[in-house]
Amino acid sequence: MELSVKEFLDSVVNPNTRKGYQVGIKKFCEWAGKSPREILEARKDDLTQRSGEDLIEYRNRAVQFEREIEKFHGYLLKQKYTTNTARALTIGIRQLFRYYQMPIRMRAGSRVTKTVKTSRNFPLRIEHVRSMFDVADLRERVILSIATDLGLRISDFIKIKKTALPSLTQEPPIRFDVMTGKEEVVAHGFLSAETVELLKIYLPTLQKKDNPYLFPSNGKRPISDEWLNRLLQKLADKAQIQLNGKSLTFHCFRKMFLSAAIDSGIGLTAGKKLCGKAIPKSDDTYLTTVKLREKFIQLKKMLTIRKTPEPDTEEQITRLETAVEQFQKENVASKTAADVMTKRVAELESKLREALRTNETLEPLTEFMNSFKSREEMQSFLASFKSASVIRFPEHKLRLVLEKLDDQEDKWVMISELFQDVWEKMTEQTLDLVLKHLQKEDSK
Repeated sequence: MELSVKEFLDSVVNPNTRKGYQVGIKKFCEWAGKSPREILEARKDDLTQRSGEDLIEYRNRAVQFEREIEKFHGYLLKQKYTTNTARALTIGIRQLFRYYQMPIRMRAGSRVTKTVKTSRNFPLRIEHVRSMFDVADLRERVILSIATDLGLRISDFIKIKKTALPSLTQEPPIRFDVMTGKEEVVAHGFLSAETVELLKIYLPTLQKKDNPYLFPSNGKRPISDEWLNRLLQKLADKAQIQLNGKSLTFHCFRKMFLSAAIDSGIGLTAGKKLCGKAIPKSDDTYLTTVKLREKFIQLKKMLTIRKTPEPDTEEQITRLETAVEQFQKENVASKTAADVMTKRVAELESKLREALRTNETLEPLTEFMNSFKSREEMQSFLASFKSASVIRFPEHKLRLVLEKLDDQEDKWVMISELFQDVWEKMTEQTLDLVLKHLQKEDSK
């Protein structure tokens, strides 16, 4: 079998990981003074027992590259590389050997496997996510919400496809399992109620796109991890979050997720199970009986983006109960008013049609009423007209002036302009008929 570095690198899915391996292998080959092919053949030869060779000789030769990698690691440290960077640069050559079933097993206590805890990453908290959420558009809010819910690696997150989503008609939180790429374990995640609400608005915006990914690029691919990390930086700047020289990347969401798992009391093991991080088999067997949905609900209390204030005194609870009671009364009154208006419009329509048979002066008003697409639209406009409009009588023309506009301002301005000519054609006799009818109903 031909041993090829290109074949190995082509098998690495994540472009950033592939680039890191490539750099590490190149540096190792330059340090050893050999080509990648020569190094692979040398490793293969070390693992092949020779005729007449005793076991001790063979075993010492088999661990030769373990010692070479330790020397390479020491060389990198002397070149002023950090402990973590030096370790990362050895991973490429080790993974290359592993790909061709010639794995390197570093001895216990080897400096190659040691890392140093760094503080370069920004310590993301839910308060920061809320600030970014407030200045984000719809797509950005969906990204922030799902990232907070799942705590996935960026490589797994950007590859989520629309067809992979569960049915959003279920009661949230909704189970959403994701097979992770790096460790090939299932992330038993959930989509929260706030994420489901956003997805129901966001998904229809993707209907005309052939791209299968939930977060598509302009082509057929998903957004890149570089694009996503730049987006987070942009949102942080827009939200005026002080990073203090730290790096805000998508991985910060995963760290926030696992930290919250500890702080919320569900435990690190359950947190790893939710976000798809490998755990010991003994713990995995135990967790098959754990109710992960309840664990997620408990965790989400610390990771809710749209924070709802909780009453902490009896007085606050009483005020809330009073407000709810008042709202219910107003809701009933509003429904009653709507029913009365529906009946009033129906009666007005009937009377006007009857009057039309004998009075041609109502023709403009009939034209106005027939211009509505539905009775509900006409009813809504008349309600606004009655409560928030003034009819003025210049010398020879009638003008409809909306003195007070509700939250549907653009709609009413459009209607006012569209039917202005119709109103101006009405005579005082026609208008008096409408106003008298409304006044009559008010006096009941």
